Amino acid sequence: MKQPTIYINARFLTQPISGVQRFAIELSKELKKSNIPVEFVTPSNIIHKELAEYLEAKTIGWGLLKGHLWEQIILQFYILRKNKLLISFCNTAPIFVKKQIVTIHDLAFRVKPEWFSKLFSLTYNLMIPLIAKKAKHVLTVSSTSKKEIVEELNLDEEKITVIYNGISSVFLEKVENSFIRSKNYILTVSSHHPRKNFNNLTQAFKLIEEQDLNLYVIGNFNKHFSGSIQYFEMDNRIIFLENISDKELTNYYKNARMFVYPSVYEGFGIPIIEAMSQCLQVCVSNIEVFKEVCGEKAIYFDPYDINDIKAKILQGLNTKLKPEYNLEKYSWNKSFKKLEKCILAIQDINSK
Repeated sequence: MKQPTIYINARFLTQPISGVQRFAIELSKELKKSNIPVEFVTPSNIIHKELAEYLEAKTIGWGLLKGHLWEQIILQFYILRKNKLLISFCNTAPIFVKKQIVTIHDLAFRVKPEWFSKLFSLTYNLMIPLIAKKAKHVLTVSSTSKKEIVEELNLDEEKITVIYNGISSVFLEKVENSFIRSKNYILTVSSHHPRKNFNNLTQAFKLIEEQDLNLYVIGNFNKHFSGSIQYFEMDNRIIFLENISDKELTNYYKNARMFVYPSVYEGFGIPIIEAMSQCLQVCVSNIEVFKEVCGEKAIYFDPYDINDIKAKILQGLNTKLKPEYNLEKYSWNKSFKKLEKCILAIQDINSK
């Protein structure tokens, strides 16, 4: 019997890449390579054109609607008419489609609403619980997030599958060193969001007396979160870098003295495993999800204690031996196998 086509909500092709979009992109690539019949559907305002071409993404909606409106109107009617399985990888999805797998990366909008605009928080607090309850199955990226979703949204544990993020192939390839202005630096990589805790990191860094040591912050600036970083209190040792390609990022990981990730809330934290793939000492917040991801291989600090952040950074800088990590479970192919199992289980139920 021929396997029915599944449909992928490829709205991520219209969005800048953060961890959420990375999850969608890498699993979409795995789906494309598989034997599962799949069709990617997207709004017209695509920014990742090469990827869209590789996925053979189909534009629907004739450019009339974009964003949430495209998802809730154009995509919803399209899928309801097809009556096939839909997969959405980036938190939101059509509200009234029951035959779908949705992904909830975390519940920051619910547990920390002050980080977001009132409209964003209201929209997500209305949509996500509805989507999660109606969907056939829910994916999330860590056991920590799963536990939170079960408690906050009152979902059955059996309805949720944990699929870890993986390490993209570019970070596993041999890359020639390119010019970096200083090789005496510690590195952090993330979007500029209040959860990233940059203020405390920069305050802690400025207490370090090694004057030729730099802090490189890689991540695209977001005007909505500019208030989370006290730009005018910084010195010239703190360097912000934007629009860095994955190959360039690999070099920044390779040449750093250590990697620091001070977040106070995350669903996973992909840059941590990217740094670990380069055998880089990682120094991270002592939040539960980072303990799940890193185990005993990281140096942990209290993200609210500037002096503790400073002390643990110095501990990492003074560690001579390169750490060894077991990263086998952080494979996009292994993550895809778990996704495939979910897809086949739902299709089997629907065929009975």
